[in-house]
Amino acid sequence: MKHLLIYLLTLAWLSNLVACTSTTSQVTNPDIVSIELPLRQNDQLIKLSELADSIRYIPLQTTDSCLIGSIDKLQQTDKGKFVIVDKETAVAVYLFDKNGRFLNHIGRQGQGYGEYVSIEDVTWGDGYVYVWDSNLHKVLKYTEQGKLVNEFKFDHTAYSVHSLQEDVLAFACDYTPNHSLKQKGKYPNLLIYDATSDQLNTDLYFDERMDGTGFMSTLNNLTEGNLYLPLNDTLYTVDKTGASAKYVLRYADRYEKNKGEYIRTCLTEPITADKAEDAFHQGAYPHLITYLNCDSLSLLFMRMKDRLYYGFYYPHTGIYKEANSTERWPIVNDLHKTFLFSPRCAKENRVYCVTEPSAFLKENENSLTVREEDNPIIVEIFMKAR
Repeated sequence: MKHLLIYLLTLAWLSNLVACTSTTSQVTNPDIVSIELPLRQNDQLIKLSELADSIRYIPLQTTDSCLIGSIDKLQQTDKGKFVIVDKETAVAVYLFDKNGRFLNHIGRQGQGYGEYVSIEDVTWGDGYVYVWDSNLHKVLKYTEQGKLVNEFKFDHTAYSVHSLQEDVLAFACDYTPNHSLKQKGKYPNLLIYDATSDQLNTDLYFDERMDGTGFMSTLNNLTEGNLYLPLNDTLYTVDKTGASAKYVLRYADRYEKNKGEYIRTCLTEPITADKAEDAFHQGAYPHLITYLNCDSLSLLFMRMKDRLYYGFYYPHTGIYKEANSTERWPIVNDLHKTFLFSPRCAKENRVYCVTEPSAFLKENENSLTVREEDNPIIVEIFMKAR
């Protein structure tokens, strides 16, 4: 699956510093806030204690009926429950309460009605969990108790999905062409599907000449109603009417030039996966990997060649803090050594990371009683406002 490949590439970076994703600016509206990215070339580390007030560990209950191989997606409901997605190992969706107690499965794998063969993405909204099975081209709607409510057939290729309101879903297509949706030589990046009327609207378009193999996508580029695209430096918010520009990322002219040249190449000649990988290794321009939004800050995770960047933008004050490094993780965890600051989701003033029980055993940490075979542990981090 596409996202598995990207996830594995991301993990590979930690051992051999592999590069990935890409971005180009399309918004010139002066009313849109610009975030200037220094992208310094000398190591600059930030201590986690400078960014966060406190942390809380939430061990996920381990039973024979809920054995998690890996957490591919983590999402929190408005009641604080956790939707846990294991796409590859268990091919399952779980619901845990805010303290990590297992509640129930959401649907199950299979080929019958109400079952999914594979999981491309999962989203929560208005008390329901939606599972997008891209192989069977259907969205399955479940209650939080795991009861099937409906199935929606969806005839287009898409990756990330987000619930805008009950039965109104946004899909990110990245740069995969949906030929039936072609308009004047362009394909849509974004689809808005209203299941109540079976109506499909499109937004944000890319040139049909664009060779999608030239760009590796992000891990999940439609999170909590925020959208970012590999070739676009604009960060969007999405509602049922479409996408609205929120921020534009600005960086040095030489990076913009290098990126523009690569995009023009992709428009005029075939790009193999090997050529794309070579381009990412060259690190001629920055590649946005993750964008998360809290109440008090926006968090950017980027890479350029062998250098990793974390950016923290505080919209209320306009402050931007940047950490970067080539040899180590840019955020130094001086609060607790048992987890890497690599957020999976954000809600209100909190971000959530995941760590394994083995990290506690390795550090001889006794604050939690865990076994190596237990399920992963969620780390709830309370971020500071500035």
